[in-house]
Amino acid sequence: MLYLDTGCLVKLYYPEPDSPQVSKVTRGQTLIYTALHELEISTALQLKVFREEATQEQANAAQNLLNQDVDSGILCRLSISLHEPFSQAVSLSRQYTARTGCRSLDLLHCATASWLDVEGFLSTDDRQVALAKVIGLPLLTIPA
Repeated sequence: MLYLDTGCLVKLYYPEPDSPQVSKVTRGQTLIYTALHELEISTALQLKVFREEATQEQANAAQNLLNQDVDSGILCRLSISLHEPFSQAVSLSRQYTARTGCRSLDLLHCATASWLDVEGFLSTDDRQVALAKVIGLPLLTIPA
């Protein structure tokens, strides 16, 4: 299974730069979907409405497409305790934030992906990619 940072997950449901490339890399794969993703993608879509980058109808349509993929199993909803990933994220913060500039949720995504021992990790955030490299996550790349 693949783990996508929420920024990449949003690109699958709402057109953004790199959306076609993210779709190509993930096509036919099962994608992990956690409560963290659920919160972040809901927030990201509503922020698009707030910033007038999308209408409420467009945000709802994107959310509906995502919900269909959860129901069909394309997005594999994992109900996991975030206790261990949070603990690991704190440790990663102390070790790597001064070097990588990673923010809290970037750390938490990397820690969760590491804890789940994923087959691939995808992010378009340079700081998060730097952390993923340092901790040995199996990085996927977006074709140019």
